[in-house]
Amino acid sequence: MIISKVKYFFLAILFFNSFGTVKAQGGFCPSNLDFELGNFSGWVCRAGSALSFPLPVTGPIPGRHTIIDAATAGIDPFGFFPEICPNGSGFSVKLGNQINGTQAESISYTYTIPSTLTVFSMLFYYAVVLESPGHTPANQPRFRARIIDLTTGNPLPCVDFDFIAGGTPGGFQISRIPGNLNSQVLYKEWTPVSINLNDYIGKTIMLEFITNDCLQSGHAGYAYVDVSTVCNGAIQGSTVCIGDTSTTLTAPFGFQNYTWYSDNTFSTIISTSQTITFNPPPTVGTVYPVIVEPFPGFGCRDTLYATISVSPKPLAVAGPDVSICKYQQVQIGGPPVPGYNYLWTPASQVSSTISPNPFAWIFPPNPTEFIVKATDLLTGCFSFDSTIVSTITVDTSVTLSGKNDFCINEIPAATLSVNNTSTAVQWYEVTTGQIPGATASTYQPSVTGNYWAQVTQSGCVDTTSAVAIAVHPLPLVSFTPNSDTGCVTKNSFLFTNGSTSPDNASMTYLWKFSDGSTSQITDAIKTFSITGTYNTELVTTTQFGCKDSSNQDVFVLPNGNPNFSWDSICITRPLLFKNLSNENGSAFVNYSWDFNNGGTGSLIKNPLPVVYTTPGKVGVTLKMVALGCENDTVSVVKTVQVNKQAAGIRYRDITVPQGSSKF
Repeated sequence: MIISKVKYFFLAILFFNSFGTVKAQGGFCPSNLDFELGNFSGWVCRAGSALSFPLPVTGPIPGRHTIIDAATAGIDPFGFFPEICPNGSGFSVKLGNQINGTQAESISYTYTIPSTLTVFSMLFYYAVVLESPGHTPANQPRFRARIIDLTTGNPLPCVDFDFIAGGTPGGFQISRIPGNLNSQVLYKEWTPVSINLNDYIGKTIMLEFITNDCLQSGHAGYAYVDVSTVCNGAIQGSTVCIGDTSTTLTAPFGFQNYTWYSDNTFSTIISTSQTITFNPPPTVGTVYPVIVEPFPGFGCRDTLYATISVSPKPLAVAGPDVSICKYQQVQIGGPPVPGYNYLWTPASQVSSTISPNPFAWIFPPNPTEFIVKATDLLTGCFSFDSTIVSTITVDTSVTLSGKNDFCINEIPAATLSVNNTSTAVQWYEVTTGQIPGATASTYQPSVTGNYWAQVTQSGCVDTTSAVAIAVHPLPLVSFTPNSDTGCVTKNSFLFTNGSTSPDNASMTYLWKFSDGSTSQITDAIKTFSITGTYNTELVTTTQFGCKDSSNQDVFVLPNGNPNFSWDSICITRPLLFKNLSNENGSAFVNYSWDFNNGGTGSLIKNPLPVVYTTPGKVGVTLKMVALGCENDTVSVVKTVQVNKQAAGIRYRDITVPQGSSKF
């Protein structure tokens, strides 16, 4: 009887007598013979070199004694058959590996068949992969499987297999994937071996599997093995569940031929398929034998019996309906019942599909109905139960008031709000994490980021979606004039733009001059036509519309009109020049005199007396520079006549008497 095996219940189906001896519940194999504890409990693991047998006891070695879990099982890379046995197992074993190096491994299980039993059988499965490099048979990779009667030390007939690469019986195929050193790879898919052990009740037997690489260390051999959960030779479906209107008898898979008979006389064949269906079910006590014949070389023919019985359906317990928080789990179902198999749907939303009380979680749709199927492994009867799991909905909507893209000084700024103000709130920024003190239902971001809120409601916590906020800085506005003063007669101010953007945004510019003119170039040039104080303002705007400004004053100053006068000029006599220039109100004026007399001139507004030593016409220059007019010097040149004094005249002396009025 092939029945889906489970991961958890086998310890429960064992009980202890007053002496502490483990006994198997009727019909089941001894504890963990089927590996359904998910480990090698009860098995002896050995490993060593293929050059030296017997192998030492080592315990399970990762990669050499490997438990295959149905939840994660894959496909064999050479034979492309499933790594998990297709008999419904939760676990199988991979013995050995595809690594060469004269490795050898074995596992064995020793069991004394209770003398109280009336029937005992064993059904095991194996699949084999062997590299075939063409060595002599003794040196080839191989796989062995056998059951030994420890009383005599002899292997049982029909259960003593020794598969040697290149010399195996039929049923092996050649892989399309080459092995090490491009060797040929032979493989055999999962194959059953059924053995009736009624003659060995009360005796001690050992089930053993052995793999080894080639003895020249270059090629590997490995195998997969599994054992059925039930050891009474029963046929699946032989128990009619109360309420069923039909029943299907199913023999173990993988045999070459099946022959069903109508009764123990073996006189009438009623089917040659693996299964046979009766509608309505047969009467209780009816016996249907089936002869199973393996493929040649892979075991002996065996006869299994389906004795029709009636049994109630097991009680499936899914548990009460429950509400949970989003993203949380809840345990559903009930305590395990020995001998029951469990199967949950939807499978993707429970921690274990075969646990009696797995943890469940919710994906859409919400609520979700979880259904458990409970199957009695001995009878095959099953029933269903369901529970509804729903999630508590937390209002996670978030709204934005204002703009999500704004300048730092813009009013109103962005305001984020969660809609349900009765909940507890904590605001976060994606990069920097929790925002200290931001626990109100609203929050105004002040810097660029992605903001979201954690909302607590009815004891459940959920999060809003993130809202992207871009807060753009103001530009840093500056400019420099080439001079802060200019001359009314000649001025051209160059304003050099030094504005920058902290976020490297592109910028546009607007120059505003107090005479009413404007300009939109980067660096401005401006001329003023009259004297006065002029204000220049630069308004800088970034590509995001953020703007700021800066301003400075420049001064346009008046220029002067130079002029001077002098007294009569004679050689060798000091001459005084008088400055008659019109300074036009300029605060600061510099003067420069060139008297053209061979001297150094003068920088005094009203110079000291000047002496000429040579008569003639002389050009005298007066230059004046008013503040702001340094680049526009004004000068005047006047011609000065330098005279030579006439010679003196000596007149005769005249004597005039004192008191005389005539001479």
